[in-house]
Amino acid sequence: MPKKSTQKPPTVITLTLPENEDATHGGTLLVQRGDLARLHQFTYTRIADLSEIIADALIAFAAVEADPPVIADVPPPASTPIKKSAAPTPSAEPTVDVPLKKGTKAVKISHLKIVGGETDAAAYRQAVLLAGKLIDGKLWDGESPIRIDDVYALAKKLKHLTERDLSLFTLQDFVQVGTLEPSDAPEEMSDETDTLDEVDEYDEPPTISPPHKTPISANGHHNGASDQTALL
Repeated sequence: MPKKSTQKPPTVITLTLPENEDATHGGTLLVQRGDLARLHQFTYTRIADLSEIIADALIAFAAVEADPPVIADVPPPASTPIKKSAAPTPSAEPTVDVPLKKGTKAVKISHLKIVGGETDAAAYRQAVLLAGKLIDGKLWDGESPIRIDDVYALAKKLKHLTERDLSLFTLQDFVQVGTLEPSDAPEEMSDETDTLDEVDEYDEPPTISPPHKTPISANGHHNGASDQTALL
């Protein structure tokens, strides 16, 4: 049986001639067949020179085909270990979102305290709404601590006041400003109590006892019960 001829892939020649106003022109010539290719850069002055340049490129490409270069396999890129993203650090203190006319403002919980009256969840929600009204009225910036004596009493004060009305007041007209210092707490014992305790501890009440007398008999002797009988 006749052997089937194996067809070689065609030779592809790509000629690139960029526009150049100089007397000497340049260009590139790419010769490729199958997996092999060779790029040839050249200069020329006449179009007639191109045939010679192509011939030289084909001869050089034939030499590459006769002794093709050995290209080592490129090792796969090393996989970069994926760093686990660090968990976000929680803020030092939780905040509460105070609703405003435009958006909300995060206020630290310690900056909004109820120190009297009702202190349940409903009262705290009411305090958050009142805090938003104070911020909208430009009385409070939400950054300094305030204390509310009575939430519902404050709500009555602010109920009919507009933002324009609030500009006539100060923040201290409605709430206490600043944190509660330990010195503000009532003392456990008064000075009077300390004085009484001090008297009880160191001063004993005086006691009165009858004077001790030794019974004397008529004959000048001391003889117990008989002597006392003689005196009687």
